[in-house]
Amino acid sequence: MAGKVLSTDISIPAEETVETVSSALQAGETVVYPSDTVYGIMADASCLKAVKSVAAMKGYGEIRPFIVLVRSVTRALELTSKKSTEQIMKKYWPGPVTLILPASDAVHPWLLSEAGTVALRIPGDSLSIKILQYTGLDIISTSANRKGETFPHSTNAVHTEILESAFLILDGGLLPRRKPSRIIDVTKEIPVDVRS
Repeated sequence: MAGKVLSTDISIPAEETVETVSSALQAGETVVYPSDTVYGIMADASCLKAVKSVAAMKGYGEIRPFIVLVRSVTRALELTSKKSTEQIMKKYWPGPVTLILPASDAVHPWLLSEAGTVALRIPGDSLSIKILQYTGLDIISTSANRKGETFPHSTNAVHTEILESAFLILDGGLLPRRKPSRIIDVTKEIPVDVRS
């Protein structure tokens, strides 16, 4: 049985939708949603149980260091030990660019890579931003596909097992053919493109 399905407009989301999603996230649930890139899965980054659920939905045997969506540059700077990255954050955010940064002590251990980094992004769509602002949470986000599958641009393209595992599914219709976010490693002096 798939989760509850709500239709939504990613550019002008209804307040009721934002409240429903926010309540689900605060309760530790997982949500399939239309992002500013592809369809994704989101969950409360501070809830280990929710993060494990997302990993299982993706078909992973263990937790991966998922991308963390944050509501502001101020919040992002709290999560990195490299405070000199404010300028590059403001250059790329909000938008479809993820920055890999050395993590501060404020980052939960299950969000860290083996190198002690964290992947952060401020999304560029109104839906995600409103959810981040409404909840006050940091939210993990990953594409709503299983390993080796193509990135979904509609709910119809999302694997049945993911839909059945999600608590809530936001259907924003067919998204433009976009790639997942660009990923830039800014841990060193010279930024390096990890995924373009």
